[in-house]
Order: sequence, then structure tokens, then C-alpha cells
Amino acid sequence: MKAAIHASTEWWLAALRVLARARHLFLPVAGLLLTACAFDRYDPRPLSTAAVADAYSARSLQSPELREFVRRHYPRAAEVWPPNQWDLESLTLAALYFNPELEAARTRLATTEAAMTTAAQRPNPTVQLPFQRTLNPKGGDSPWTLGIALDIPIETAGKRGYRIDEATHLSSAARFQVANVAWGVRNQLRTQLLNLWFAEERTVLLQQQLQLDQRTVAMLERRQAVGDASPWEVNQQRLTVMQSRTDLLAAQRQAAVIRVQVATVLGLRASTLDAVDLDLKAFAQGYPAPPSQTIRLQALLNRADVLAGLAQYEASQAALQLEVAKQYPDIHLGPGYTFDQGARKLGFDFAGLVLPIFNRNEGPIAEARSRRLEAQARVQQLEAQAFSETDSALAAYQAIQNILKQSEEQAAVQSRQLAATRRSFEIGQADHLALTLAEKSEVTAQLVLKDATFQMQQAIGRLEDAMQRPLTTSAPSGERMNPEFK
Repeated sequence: MKAAIHASTEWWLAALRVLARARHLFLPVAGLLLTACAFDRYDPRPLSTAAVADAYSARSLQSPELREFVRRHYPRAAEVWPPNQWDLESLTLAALYFNPELEAARTRLATTEAAMTTAAQRPNPTVQLPFQRTLNPKGGDSPWTLGIALDIPIETAGKRGYRIDEATHLSSAARFQVANVAWGVRNQLRTQLLNLWFAEERTVLLQQQLQLDQRTVAMLERRQAVGDASPWEVNQQRLTVMQSRTDLLAAQRQAAVIRVQVATVLGLRASTLDAVDLDLKAFAQGYPAPPSQTIRLQALLNRADVLAGLAQYEASQAALQLEVAKQYPDIHLGPGYTFDQGARKLGFDFAGLVLPIFNRNEGPIAEARSRRLEAQARVQQLEAQAFSETDSALAAYQAIQNILKQSEEQAAVQSRQLAATRRSFEIGQADHLALTLAEKSEVTAQLVLKDATFQMQQAIGRLEDAMQRPLTTSAPSGERMNPEFK
């Protein structure tokens, strides 16, 4: 037993002496190990539904985070922030900050940007540390064999460059997708604000109509009492009052529902808008003429979904180039040094060369070609969709122009008729009932005009959505919208 322990001790002492003599071999290895201090570390980010709910409830249009966001990216708008009245322009900035769908698109963009770092990485070399002891060495020879060898992979045929190109184009596509989502948010916001404006305008006119109908019932009841009106006339007017009241309640309910939808697009709770003064008068003002001669070109140049499709096509081109380049094997260089039983040996291996005997990467190349055809078809589909939406929106815009013009003329006629009835009433040629009926006719004409105006604004929204740009400048003057930043 003592002899075995003594032999083992001698073995380890001899090994340490050899390692001490060969310490210069392991200095590079030690340097490589020291690089471990530069490794990234895991950073925990716990997520709880309660914390998410609290953060959502705390959102406000008055928040300093929103103010800082506007100050960094839209300094002109930040000169007076928060505004006294919130219009489409200022609410769009708030939606760019709070909307959860846009936030998800930003995170997808960050993922593609991280993928660019992955694509640019070069393969790491590997190290081998052979360590052996010969049990039956020749006389006088050292029984130890130890050394160091490297395996340095070298990518050929520009594979790394193609990977970088593919990742770069995919990142560009993700950036265009962020812009596409941002436009969608802006379009949804405009649609809901337009709906809210229409509901509130109808509510005001329907309140006037209900008051006029109630006044008419009262006058007919007085006439019935003296025999100047029949019970049928009174009952018919009472039914009209009931219908007017129903229309008013429906408009009020619709306005309340739409305010919730506006808050949803903004990414806020509905109660946040209770104390907010909304400025929606722009929907009742002039209507910009569409650029009919260049509207198709504008659709192709500005639509983010088309630009994203083009970027994805370029990514498929780079992916195909990468698969073609993979036909050519990579090179592995293997310099090394070995202390072999007293003999010092330098080596340089040229290994790991894959021979293209059984395949030449035909399958992945064919798949990449098919994916490129898919990307090309997708671009053509998006362009056809852009043309179709543009033509449809322009046709709807031109059609509603005649309806709006007729409604304006009708409202003008009713306004003149009301003025004439008032003059007749003042000189005693018309009674209160005639005046009230004329006022109701004028309110009815205004309701028709509001409906035509609403349809015109809807047509304008469809035109803007087809081109993905406003017909009038909605972004702060001189500033470009950058929805990918927050």
C-alpha cells in the first residue's frame, strides 16, 4: 500500500515538473480564460400582471414621460406641451408613445437589429490541450506528451457578408413594419375621432330637433283643445317626438362608446379622456383636393407595407446568395505545438475540409429560390393592393363630392326659407307652428349636410390610408415622424 502511494506521489510530482518547464505553452490558454470576465450576464426581468395593470392605470396625457418623448423626437410640438386642446396631431404623438401594438412592433425591430450582431459574428477558434504519459518510454526519453493546438475556422465565398446583408434587409423590413403599424394607429385614431365628431354633432342637432318636436306637440295640443287640430295629427307628432328621443339617445350612446375606442387606440384608459378637451373642428373645415395625377406614385413611394415587402425580397436575395456560397467548404487552420517525450514539434494542420461528393447544397438552394419567388409574389400582391385601394378611394372621393354639393345647396335653400318664414312671422303673416316647422326643416337639412360631410371625411381617410400619408400636414412642421424610436 505504501509503495502504491509513493508511486502515485512521484507521478504527480513529475507531471508538475513537466508542466513547469512547459509553462510558456499555457500562457495563451490562460489569456483566453481571462477573457471570461467580459462575458455577458443574465439580467432577470420579472413580470407580473399586477404591475402591468398598475402601470397601465397610471398612464396619462399629462405624464412627464410623454412630454420627454415629444421633446426628444418632436421638439416643435413640445414648445407648448401639453396642449390646451387635443387635436389629431397631438393625439397622434400620444398614440405613438402609448399604443401597445406599436410597442410590440418596436420590440420586433429590436430583435432584428440584434440579429444583425449575430450575423456579423465570426466563428470562434477552438483549442486542444493534449496531455499524455507513456507507461513504457524508451530509455532516456521523457514519458510525457503535452501541447497546445488551435482550430481556426475561416469562412469562404463571402458567407459572412451575405448573412450580414440578409439580416440588414430583414431589419429594414422590420423598420418599415413599425412605420406601417404607426400609420395604422394614426388611421385608426383619425377614424375614431371622425366618428366621435359626427356623433357629437348629430347629438347637438338631434337635441334641437327634439325640442322643436316637443314644441310642435304642445302647439297642436292647444289647437286640438279648440278644435283646430285632429287627434290623429297630435298622435303622429307624439310618435315623431318618441322617434327623435330614441335617435338622440342612440347618438349619445354612440358618442360614449366611441370615446372608449379613442382611448383604446391611444393605449389609455377611457377615464383618462374625461377631463380632456378635444379639438375636432378640423373635420368640419375645408376638404383638400387629392393629388389625382400622382396618387398611384405616392402610394408606391410612401406605403410602408410595400417598402417592407421590397426589403424582404432583398433579404431573400441575400439568403439565396448565402446558400449558393455554402457549396464551397470552409477552411480550418490548425497551428499547434507539442512536447512529445522530449521532442518539441511544431504543426500546422489543414483539416475539416468538407468534400462535395454526396450533395452540393442543392436542397437549401432550391428552397431559397422558392422563398425568393414567394417574396416577389408578395411584393406584386402588395403593389396590386395599393393600386386597388387607391383607385377605390379616389372613386369614392369623386362620388361623394356631388352628394356633398347637393347637401350644401339644400341646406342653403332651407336656411333662406327659414329666414323668409321669420320675416313673415315678424309681420304677422306666419304663426308659431309654421316657424317651428321651418326651423325643424332647417335642422333636418343640417343633419343631411353633416352626414355628407362625414362621408367626405371618410373618403379623405381612405385616400390617406391608400397613400399612407396625410393630404394635409399633420406632423409637426419640418419634422419627420420616427415611430421606431421611443
